[in-house]
Amino acid sequence: MEMVPSEEKQLVPKEFLKMTSRERHGAVPSSSTSACPSGQLEQGINLGADAASAAVHNILEILNQSLGKTSTRQGQHSGQSQTVDQEMARSFPGFFKRGSKRRLPSFSRPAKLNKLWKPFVFSVFLLSKNTDMVPSSAEEVQLLQAGLGKRNVTMPDDLTHSQVSSLFSDAYPKMKSASGGWLLYKATGGQGRRRLNLVPPESEGYSGSTIRSATAGGKTMLYIVPLQDEFDLSPLPSDAQEFSQMPKAECKKCFKSMPLQILALHIKECNTAEYETLTDSEPELSNLPPDSPDLSPATEEKSTEAKCPVCLQSFPVMELELHASFCGDLDSPLNCPSPDVMEPQKEEMSCEEDVLRWIAARVDTTKEFSICVSRMNLLERGMSLWKRQKLSSPINTLKVTFLGEAGVDTGALRKEFLTEMISGIETRLFEGEDGKGKMPKYSINDLDNGLFRVAGEIFAVSLAQGGPAPRFLQEWCYNYLLSGNLENITVDNVNDMEYSPLIKLIEETSDLSKYSDQIMSCGYTGPINEQNKENIKRAIAMHAAARRTHMLQQLREGLQLYHLVDIMEKNKEVCRSLFVFEGGNDQVDSQYIVSHLDPKMSESGTLKHSKEMQILNNFQDFLMELEDGDPEDEEALCVSKVMQWLTGQAHVHLLLSERQAFKITVLFDHTCMERMPDHRICYPVVSACTQTITFPTAHSTSLNEFKENMKIAVQQGAYFYRV
Repeated sequence: MEMVPSEEKQLVPKEFLKMTSRERHGAVPSSSTSACPSGQLEQGINLGADAASAAVHNILEILNQSLGKTSTRQGQHSGQSQTVDQEMARSFPGFFKRGSKRRLPSFSRPAKLNKLWKPFVFSVFLLSKNTDMVPSSAEEVQLLQAGLGKRNVTMPDDLTHSQVSSLFSDAYPKMKSASGGWLLYKATGGQGRRRLNLVPPESEGYSGSTIRSATAGGKTMLYIVPLQDEFDLSPLPSDAQEFSQMPKAECKKCFKSMPLQILALHIKECNTAEYETLTDSEPELSNLPPDSPDLSPATEEKSTEAKCPVCLQSFPVMELELHASFCGDLDSPLNCPSPDVMEPQKEEMSCEEDVLRWIAARVDTTKEFSICVSRMNLLERGMSLWKRQKLSSPINTLKVTFLGEAGVDTGALRKEFLTEMISGIETRLFEGEDGKGKMPKYSINDLDNGLFRVAGEIFAVSLAQGGPAPRFLQEWCYNYLLSGNLENITVDNVNDMEYSPLIKLIEETSDLSKYSDQIMSCGYTGPINEQNKENIKRAIAMHAAARRTHMLQQLREGLQLYHLVDIMEKNKEVCRSLFVFEGGNDQVDSQYIVSHLDPKMSESGTLKHSKEMQILNNFQDFLMELEDGDPEDEEALCVSKVMQWLTGQAHVHLLLSERQAFKITVLFDHTCMERMPDHRICYPVVSACTQTITFPTAHSTSLNEFKENMKIAVQQGAYFYRV
């Protein structure tokens, strides 16, 4: 092995070795080296570099020889230096560059730090339903009045999807009740109605960085599109939370201060009759507010309003006498709408009818909520289709079509559908003893599928659109819907299929030890003995009620349709009879049907007239016989089913005005044998939409024959095959 000559170790001058590292790199020489000439110093540096190059070259040769490679020194000293420089530049590119001296990294500049997140402001626009187009200008104003539309949102840091959802819910309070999901969209370029393009979410949803990138740092507006929900477009009151930051202005006619978008709607509907009267008589006072001390007594008298006793609308006192002379005249242009369709001006109700009118006034009659369902497995199919509706909302007018039937819904099909749904929901989702009210079943599957929310929406629609009232709840269930607290829970008002028998066993036995496991599983932690029976029974009843609270909360969410829960909270006692079981207060009997018959009879004294009277008597006897039948036989025909066959609904009309206007037109067919001479039997025909029944006189004179024909007609003629 070839050794490095010792002479090469002494190539570096001693003066150079004594220099500090700072002096070697070209710094200002210290006092100890100030006497050394600059030329000599540079010569020493060059000699040191040559020595280092030679040393590296020798090391490479030694390595090559150890690997079996032969290496000979070729070229002169300048060639050796060039090879070493190339090797150093290749091995250490950060310190050496080809054809240049070594460069050390500079530590004078600090390393660059990651940029901090800076809050940015971007615009979002909440749409009312699932659509793929940008709203028009008119629709934007409508959305803004309903608390939707455009908002400027500040994003403070890189948020997660749940934090982004919370940020949007704070900006739009209506999103707090939405449960159908949403996605973000961007509009394509251009003007006018444009198509929306999806902003794809990440694997964990929308984050702050995704939104920042999609908006280009806040320069592009995003649209929030609900996937399954449809928000109500009714204008909000001027003091709504959505308008807290909106600038306000005063109406010059009624001097009320309100947000600008509500003012734009208000000035079109503001009652200007009083204002015009003031401006015509006293123009100098027309712009003064009504509480001004300078107003004359005459002006104050004109500003007073009173209600018309006929239509219940408010009018200025000076015009009330003129209005009263025309009110009720159908041909008068000043005729007021019926109280049944009039929207009340206040939310404090005095009776059940006020609540029903208030709800009915909030149905959006300009749109439809369509359900096409088959009669086979009607309840399950109906609830599934109700839940799957994405392009419409149950706040709209319900339109029902029975699959395979030709009937057109003008009200009867809707009432029959709601009647079947309310009856089916009572059996499917509630439990309890008949005659004592019912409570929700403890079913986690139904809760997870959202069926109790669907049931709540169906309850609200039924009350608003002519269906039956869900009068089967227990008292404590109704109280929990309004207060959220378990109040007045007793053993008597909790009817549970699992725990009610346990309570009965505890009442009848003195040895409670054999039921200790069941008692403790209900949460009772006190002594289990006969002296504590009442406490044990109450603990079991509380446990049975407490585990139903999630079902009742979901039911309350559904009842929020039309803001029904808000009215129930303000009018608790008035609304109680619509939900709490009170014992047959809406059951149809024979008297209710017969008293509303409107027969079109032949001339008195004729043979046709006597046949018609006999048929009416047979019909009344048939109804009374059904009324006296076995009430526990669910398959047996009953009076309510006959009522549903005649009109589509099986309950007494909820509104007094509907009961007064209700009538069943009775027609008689005397010519069936002339039209079809060879036929032996024909059955009564019903038109539920027009509430008309036609009896064939040739087959209905005998009581037994009449009853048999009626049973077959009611049981087999529930379908709408005729239009």
